[in-house]
Amino acid sequence: MHVTHRLVRLRERGDTIVEVLIAIAVISLVLGGAYVTTNRSLLATRDAQERGTALKLVESQIEQLKGVVAANPSQVFSGAPASFCISNVSTVSAASSPACAVDENGAPASAEPIYHLSIGLVTTGGLNTFTVTNHWTNVRGDSTDSLQMQYRLYQ
Repeated sequence: MHVTHRLVRLRERGDTIVEVLIAIAVISLVLGGAYVTTNRSLLATRDAQERGTALKLVESQIEQLKGVVAANPSQVFSGAPASFCISNVSTVSAASSPACAVDENGAPASAEPIYHLSIGLVTTGGLNTFTVTNHWTNVRGDSTDSLQMQYRLYQ
């Protein structure tokens, strides 16, 4: 009887290695799923922030465009390049110039995200339609996002 009692005690000492490995695997799956969900949420939040910033920059270009046109309504960018932007000092620059590559504050960009602004002008039937475009590399870095607005000037 003494021997049987001793065998029962040896079997009840602790968890087997298989049970420990299963527990570690379950915990790893739960933590991995939480990481993936959190990472996707952060990327979506950052993407929304970048899109909001891009919209603010396009709206700023339209307001500056309105100001330049109001200051000199008779000359509607007759000498401007086909694609241009307006810097903070109401200077018209070619869209390929560094002045049109800005950061989130509208200052010349030195680090990502860099927003590339351009304004195109189409005149049809006496109406001047300005198309303001902003494009930037998305938060994942695998493609380019863009945003576009139009402003029609009636004369």
